[in-house]
Amino acid sequence: MIRGLDYPLAAPIIFVIIGGIFSIIFATKKLSEPLNAALIILLLNITGVVTLINTDNPFYVLFLIFDLLLISLYFSFILNVVMLIVTFLETGLLTYWLFPELWRALSSEQLFWLLISILFLITFSLVQALYLHASNRSIERKNDSMEKEFESKEGYLKLFFENAKDSIAVFDLDNKVIAANPAFVKLYGWSLEESIGQQIPMVPPDYYEASKKRITNMVAGESFDLLQTKDMKKDGTIFDAEVTLSPIFDANGQVIATSVITRDVSYRKEAEELRVQSEKLKVAGEIAAGVAHEVKNPLSVISGFVQMMNEDVNSPYTYYTKLIKSEIDRINLIISEFLVLSKPHAQDAKDFNIEHILQDMLALFKLEMDVKNITIHEVWDAPNAIIKGDANQIKQVFINIFKNAIEAIEAEGHIDFAMTTTTTHVVVKISDNGIGMKKDVVDNIFQPFYTTKEKGTGLGMMITEKIIHEHKGDIKIKSTYGVGTEFTILLPLSTIFYNN
Repeated sequence: MIRGLDYPLAAPIIFVIIGGIFSIIFATKKLSEPLNAALIILLLNITGVVTLINTDNPFYVLFLIFDLLLISLYFSFILNVVMLIVTFLETGLLTYWLFPELWRALSSEQLFWLLISILFLITFSLVQALYLHASNRSIERKNDSMEKEFESKEGYLKLFFENAKDSIAVFDLDNKVIAANPAFVKLYGWSLEESIGQQIPMVPPDYYEASKKRITNMVAGESFDLLQTKDMKKDGTIFDAEVTLSPIFDANGQVIATSVITRDVSYRKEAEELRVQSEKLKVAGEIAAGVAHEVKNPLSVISGFVQMMNEDVNSPYTYYTKLIKSEIDRINLIISEFLVLSKPHAQDAKDFNIEHILQDMLALFKLEMDVKNITIHEVWDAPNAIIKGDANQIKQVFINIFKNAIEAIEAEGHIDFAMTTTTTHVVVKISDNGIGMKKDVVDNIFQPFYTTKEKGTGLGMMITEKIIHEHKGDIKIKSTYGVGTEFTILLPLSTIFYNN
């Protein structure tokens, strides 16, 4: 193109200037899209005009027409129409001015067909501009619709991820956390800053090997649904968990990550244990009613005859009859415990001062504590504490607990007794420095018929718990084997206490 110019230095300089302007426009990216398009078309048009002015060849008019093809890239009908008019006016005027002999050389017929060609080109350009404009609008609407749909789905997924009540975490193939939701932070105690990009301990040591095997299987494409296991929180607390483990695949079917959905089901386990405990209590209650009815009456007859036999001091069987009498008394104790177990909570519950009940209870064991050299430290910080219920049942509760405390001390020990109040409850703590209990004993101490004593019935502590719960209270045990045991009993204060 430069070879055909009359002034070969002018055009390259102009092209360099225009190229620099183009570079500035694209580099800054501060202009709006319509203004950017208008400037580019204007600069291209100036280039074509300069080229045509600097040559004596009318062939270069095609540069101006070529610009029209570039304009169609912007899909702007208005821009196409404006530049179509401008281009043909420029073409006509510049050709008439620069190449007048060309116009004089054309015949009337050639001018006619030239005008027809120009009109056809104009019409074709307008139709093409309309079609491209309409097509572009359709594509834009479709793209907008798809983008909105994608954003909507992405938004819903993000909302689901952020608001899910179950813990959700995504791990890479090195078992490092990629993403986690707020429920994960709440359940495990690890913040997002501590978790993202890190391997965090979520599995108890005893379950580590099984977890490692599951991760290997997940990377191979296997998933696990509603798996019952145990997980570990940041503070080391171990809890019952229900987890769903799933591999995440890419478009080629390769595993690129894994997801873990966790639900804390400790409450479900506790509810199941309570249900089982309730069933046991129900069965024990039914047994109690039957035993009490079938055994007590004939036992009374046997007890009466044994007492008559004991009155004969010269009888050679006195030793045996006394032994029979002691065993009958033990059977009566078992029956009494059965009756407490089968009997529902007293309907005629009354308000009573629990301090008096506890003082009477301690008086019962004073002699036994002196014999075993057991000292007791008492704290009475709940004057006139009134509760509502069955005074005899509450007395039986503390007799059972205090008796266990004395039996746990082999010789020369001490017992701490304290009675205090909160805003809603009276709190009684009884602790000893006896032999203590192992964890499995503490876990099963309230189970029916569970006992570690040679002559125990396994009903005392179960009945104790039943009575406390019937009085809407709570009982807690802390015990360390070889150190001692502490019982804490909470009972709700009566409304009379508040009124006083």
